[in-house]
Amino acid sequence: MKKGKEKNAEKVYKDLEERLKKGKPELDPVYRELAAKIGMGDSEIMQRILAKLANLEQAKILQALPDPDLESTAGRTLEVSQKFAEKLNLDKTTVNKHIRELYEKGVVYPTKKGPAMARTLIQLHDGSLGNPKYDKALGKEFFDLWGVLEGPMKKPTPQDMHGSSEFRVMPRWKSIEGMPDVLPYENAKEILKGQDLIVLLHCGCKRSHDDRWCGIPEESCITLGRTAQYNLDRGAGRKISYEKALEILERHDEYGTVNTTVNQKDVAQLICNCHYCCCLAIRTAAKSRYVAVADPEKCRLCNTCMDMCQFDAIGTKYYSEFGEDRTTTDEDICRGCGVCVINCPNDARTMKLVRPPEHIPDSLTIY
Repeated sequence: MKKGKEKNAEKVYKDLEERLKKGKPELDPVYRELAAKIGMGDSEIMQRILAKLANLEQAKILQALPDPDLESTAGRTLEVSQKFAEKLNLDKTTVNKHIRELYEKGVVYPTKKGPAMARTLIQLHDGSLGNPKYDKALGKEFFDLWGVLEGPMKKPTPQDMHGSSEFRVMPRWKSIEGMPDVLPYENAKEILKGQDLIVLLHCGCKRSHDDRWCGIPEESCITLGRTAQYNLDRGAGRKISYEKALEILERHDEYGTVNTTVNQKDVAQLICNCHYCCCLAIRTAAKSRYVAVADPEKCRLCNTCMDMCQFDAIGTKYYSEFGEDRTTTDEDICRGCGVCVINCPNDARTMKLVRPPEHIPDSLTIY
């Protein structure tokens, strides 16, 4: 695995906090109101993030959205009415220009009722951190603010994990290839095969943690369908082929990244390549339907699996017939990512199906 030396997450976080305490800006009350729209009105950090994303004129546009005077439309739009602009004492051309910029920055989304501000923290996080076009304008402090908001990024303990999540672990496809009873929505290779549009995106998690040590390329989020089109339209990603997407997934095998996706049966939004040093989804993603198990006869205790497991699910056990320790898996902790399976140099690890199809919810709306 190509990675640097693991860093002290608590120290990194403390240094970041201290850096951001210097030169705190005085913010207009409008930013508190905008932060409240996503349930974070009391967060000074979120107010500062929004102030980076939207100048005062843009903030007042966001405050007034959605447009109550816009006539119903046949599809999603970024248009506003003339009356909306007039109420803000702005011409419509100026308002449209601001909305386009906010759209590209990931703050505004097109809806059937016109442009609307991001509804959730996840929407704002993924949208605002995913477009390199505005890096210079936003400045390093913008990314540091997100880093402080997310907290210390360290390897999750079993106590950090829970199974009720917006995301779920998807086994790396090579780990379950050829197994019976694999469902179409848990095999990345098959999911990608059915997509008309695939867009590669810069990972917002990795961009908000420049102190990360995993070494994973920043351009690592594979978006699909309408999410792919959204990122393509706002200039945040680039279109890739099915073959290129598979190549990217295979390249990430060696990094030990965990594939995650939205926790529903219809995988029509994204496939992420996550590492705990820069990704919150790792801490909360629901388990896949599988666990990894070891064959003690093949295991040579090389420790590759233990080094690559992001959940500390692998330990050792003494086997009297071999006269030495071999690796084992704590199935209660294992998330079923398949990383240890595809990276074992002795083919001593395989996946075992332990959960029914109902383990994966039919649908979940977070975007």
